[in-house]
Amino acid sequence: MNFNRKGWLQKYTAFREALPFDNDLPSAGVKVLEETGLHHELDEAIYYFLQPTGLLYGFPMGLPFPTIDYPGARFMDPRERVHLIFLESLFACLVADRHYLLSGLSDERDHFQPALNCAVEYFTHASQSRAARPWALLRWPQSLRRQDRGQRFEQEIRRRLGQGTEAFQLPGIYYNSFLFLDLHSCMMWQRRMLVEPEREAEHLQQLSQQQLQQRQLLIRLMIAAATSSGEVVPAERRLIQWFLKSSGLSRNRVAVLRRELKRGITLEEIHIQPAPWLVRRFMLEATLMTILVDRDLSAEEERFVMEVVGKLELWEEELNQSMVALEVFILNQEDSLPAFKDRPLIFHLSENLRRQATTAIRKNLHRVVTEIRETKTLYNLLIKSTHTSLTPEEKSKVRQQLIDVLKTIPALAIFALPGGGIILPVLIKLLPFNLLPSAFED
Repeated sequence: MNFNRKGWLQKYTAFREALPFDNDLPSAGVKVLEETGLHHELDEAIYYFLQPTGLLYGFPMGLPFPTIDYPGARFMDPRERVHLIFLESLFACLVADRHYLLSGLSDERDHFQPALNCAVEYFTHASQSRAARPWALLRWPQSLRRQDRGQRFEQEIRRRLGQGTEAFQLPGIYYNSFLFLDLHSCMMWQRRMLVEPEREAEHLQQLSQQQLQQRQLLIRLMIAAATSSGEVVPAERRLIQWFLKSSGLSRNRVAVLRRELKRGITLEEIHIQPAPWLVRRFMLEATLMTILVDRDLSAEEERFVMEVVGKLELWEEELNQSMVALEVFILNQEDSLPAFKDRPLIFHLSENLRRQATTAIRKNLHRVVTEIRETKTLYNLLIKSTHTSLTPEEKSKVRQQLIDVLKTIPALAIFALPGGGIILPVLIKLLPFNLLPSAFED
């Protein structure tokens, strides 16, 4: 696959038809909170699935399926890699969403092709709506729409991916703040079209307006976060400028936001409209990134964050998870993040994560041990390791099953994400078995 050349969609489609997506995301079953029924369970899986990729932070760096051997992946430049990250993330979510929504209602066995059609329709409609009103576009002859929709989809994806990095000319770094909202809007389009396909023009118009409002709201939250401690530091200003340049907002709206950045705004000046949980969590993560980009969390900023959590109708537990998730991502991508390149900071994050992991494990140790005892294979291997050496295959099985145990406990699940392997040595030291961490180092 060469995403710098025309016709890549056909090659990508052939690749994914030969290697079908699973109907469930690999993070399915991982709970965000202890309470049940608070969120759409698939949305929780989507959050855990997307977080390690960096899409929630505007730095798409991690492939959602890191173990897959993608054709030509090692020769891909940053732009091509982001194409792959975005497409894999988008279609994995769309396939899982269709499976979840149609389970028991339809015998649709191949979810990928309908998901592909949905995405192509959504993004090609959106590309034309920039030049024509949506309801006018949808009256185009069907033959004309089908004739070049694959090519127009490729062009629109390229345009959206280029809204960030191309504006900054950052060599070797790809940046786009709002790819997550593009993915989420496409998923909402699919959900609406499954229920009311006859209202596609209305759905498109509503989703377009909502996304513009969400982009403006997010940047205003970031501005309020940056000014909450009195002075906007250069790192915070740079980050907000990046979000502004990749926002796709009108010049007039960007000018207003720049003036607000200059004078400063308070949280009381911001009206937060109802939004899906995933969007609100995305806003919390970006707000946290703004505050932590200068390596310091002042008392004023800490109070501000707590107020934001309340206004977004989230939970304090989610704030703690988001802070850990951001730190894990920074630690895992320390060599590639231009906004966070600071070795003392990385060392501080590493130590902070170890402390948080230790505290979380101590609080949940009884649950961890109970889960281990109920996982017979894992329990037997841990007992075996106290009196004999494990084989490499057994060690690998222990690691994976320990991570699976952590994923069942919301307070610990965030540490089990890719890049969060810092928790395993901590866990092994705290387990009530006579285990030496060195048993799992090689």
